[in-house]
Amino acid sequence: MTHSQMTDSLSVDMVGQIHNLDAVRGQLAVAETDVASVLHHAWRRWGVRMAEHLIGVFALVIKDESQKLTYLARDALGVKPLFYRIDQGALCYGWSVPELVSRSSAQPLTKDIDWAAAYLLGLSFSQTDTAYREIKKLPAGHWMTLDARGQAVISRYHHWQDNPPMASRRDPRWVEAYREVLEESIRCRIDPDAPIGTENSGGIDSATITAYLARLLGEPGDRLHSFGFAFAEQEPAYILETSQASNICHNYLITGRQQAVHTAAARGLAAFGYPVEHGNSISHTLFYEECQRRGIRSLHSGFGGDEIVTNQGHHLRFELLDQQQYAGLWNILPGNLLTRALRLIKAVAFQPPRPAYNRSFFRAWNQRWPHQLLRPEVVQRLQLYERYMETAIFDAPFRRINDWVLQYHLQRMQIAARLESCTVVAASYGIDYRWPLFDARLIQQYLSTPGIEKVGPNGMGRYLHRRAIDGVVPHRVAWKPSKDMGYAQLITRANAEGVARLAESVQSLEEGLHPDLEALVDHDKFKQQRAKAKQGAVDDAFGFAFIKSSSALLTLNAWWLSESGAVGGRWVRGVLSLNTKGNCT
Repeated sequence: MTHSQMTDSLSVDMVGQIHNLDAVRGQLAVAETDVASVLHHAWRRWGVRMAEHLIGVFALVIKDESQKLTYLARDALGVKPLFYRIDQGALCYGWSVPELVSRSSAQPLTKDIDWAAAYLLGLSFSQTDTAYREIKKLPAGHWMTLDARGQAVISRYHHWQDNPPMASRRDPRWVEAYREVLEESIRCRIDPDAPIGTENSGGIDSATITAYLARLLGEPGDRLHSFGFAFAEQEPAYILETSQASNICHNYLITGRQQAVHTAAARGLAAFGYPVEHGNSISHTLFYEECQRRGIRSLHSGFGGDEIVTNQGHHLRFELLDQQQYAGLWNILPGNLLTRALRLIKAVAFQPPRPAYNRSFFRAWNQRWPHQLLRPEVVQRLQLYERYMETAIFDAPFRRINDWVLQYHLQRMQIAARLESCTVVAASYGIDYRWPLFDARLIQQYLSTPGIEKVGPNGMGRYLHRRAIDGVVPHRVAWKPSKDMGYAQLITRANAEGVARLAESVQSLEEGLHPDLEALVDHDKFKQQRAKAKQGAVDDAFGFAFIKSSSALLTLNAWWLSESGAVGGRWVRGVLSLNTKGNCT
């Protein structure tokens, strides 16, 4: 949702939602209910610190002619992107790169060849940089000012609090407090009197969003529409169980890949302005198209749960051990009395240091690495092997739940990449993506909750969240012991079926690869891999690497061959559209 206002000396431009608008109005003692008007008063009262008072998902720009100052701010989690370019002291901005390009009269953009090299390995995402050397992003949880001299100042305003109290026993008040914030994070994102879409994979996170939306709507009727992929064996049953329990009558299950990969990638390229950095943004385009047909303007997702508020919490064992809370550790260890006793003795007597990498990830990463396509000199120059292996760290070195969340998940580039890519691509269909589990208040509530609440008897993970949703989400879904829906077989089948088709799709790259990309890629290795892929029978490591690198190379080549920064024709405007006033200064 876009909000704009312009007065003689002040213009306010914002995309997104302010969830605490009433509280802000109360602090300011203003009667206006219009978002832009409230932000006008907030700037006059708080100046650059106004973002500290806002809760929501937003990107905003304020131009104050009286101070000769432009102010940019972005929400704590970076759900709404904010791109900008400063050229000879003048600033242009946009909610997407094509939006910025269409408004800018500056010199042509320069595609970053180093970014392209990193993109082939899935390492391109940055909090500040983009695929164009001249275009930057404001980091999540930051504000920026640009004065009349063209001097920019960037400052972080949002800081997470790592403040869980010490506790040796569970207290139901923590569950109630978490449930209250969870419900509010979903409620505040519901558009009144409009049809709503929800993604449902059959897992705990998406089932939470789907079931609560149905409950908060009362009777979902024609207002709530559920979308899901049903590729794995167990997915349909779990998806439909939640829908039936919630009385959702509009369910759309996709059971096969019906859309050509290159078609979705081209749409993503046109919307995002350069190759999207997270595949979900284009793999979910069938959902967006159905939403368009049904007049649905908001699509809710459970993404963000696994990473933070519904993570397994297995670090609690080390946390309790380091705190010498042996009784608490005993209560979460699995097994009978004898095996628990042995596990406890082993944990206390032998405390080896945590490994540098997750063992499973380390093994898989090393199995895939030989299949990457970059020339050795490029890998060495950009230190890409080291950067690649850093992503195999995962949970390995941490000894506290909060450390894993704060130092890994909330710093992890893939999360921000998904938020940005999905937001922009869905917006090109007129869809506003919403992630209630990725709510700053809910994450802070989780961080402030004692660790003992997050893990249950026998080491059951997601214990805080499971108890909070019990009675709303069907019991079999809420207490499902494993995330697995048969994904291993699905991946093996997808590799076997997909590599041969993809090998045909990328045949043109053997002769038509852009010269700049030729300088990056080991072309002989690519030809050998394509010949192997055409045979169809490949192992999982090769299949994963070939699909990932060949798809990336196909998209990069299409982007590199394009004549302008705004690729693929005119961008379809949606919820990220912007008025024509005042977005260059």
